[in-house]
Amino acid sequence: MDSSFFYVPAFSSKRKQHEVSCIDSSHLLTRTRRKCCKGGLDGLLNDAWNIVAKTGHTNLSIAMTDCVIDPMSVPLAATHFSEEVEKAMIEEGYIDEANLCRDVRLLWKAEGAPGIPARERIGMRLGLRRRLLRHVTFGHFPPPGIFIGGLPSQLWEGLISSIDAKTLLYSLANGNTYNTRAFSSLCGETIFL
Repeated sequence: MDSSFFYVPAFSSKRKQHEVSCIDSSHLLTRTRRKCCKGGLDGLLNDAWNIVAKTGHTNLSIAMTDCVIDPMSVPLAATHFSEEVEKAMIEEGYIDEANLCRDVRLLWKAEGAPGIPARERIGMRLGLRRRLLRHVTFGHFPPPGIFIGGLPSQLWEGLISSIDAKTLLYSLANGNTYNTRAFSSLCGETIFL
């Protein structure tokens, strides 16, 4: 793994500690789905999702792939990148799209599935990280613009910083572990922790 982190946590001089923060993973998942529905995510069109939806062999529907119904729904976004959809894409010959489904799904699984060891969670995030980084050549001019690999630069940065922040957090937490559900930008999810 490349040892370069693109996230540097803030340091609180008042608390004398690093403070790690990032955009909530549910927002990143739904934003990734919305961009995927519009096409261009990782240079791929929305065709594979539309074809899979039309077959009727998965829970995916055309209304979902066109992002007509509830664009900010986490369950719909999880369905969009599900293993069932990935397998259907492979059967239809859409290997690159299936691999993207896998990478996004593994990131989402690493965010909240119980019982996964820390090292495995990190590994689950790395596929998407590698995918995101292959679209950038640092040190070359001109730098990336408003899109990086078809993603809006804010989404690209949000995904990279989330992956890196959560990887870095293991080294800052007592016992090199933490509750992945406790790390969130959604105040309601962390108020009682």
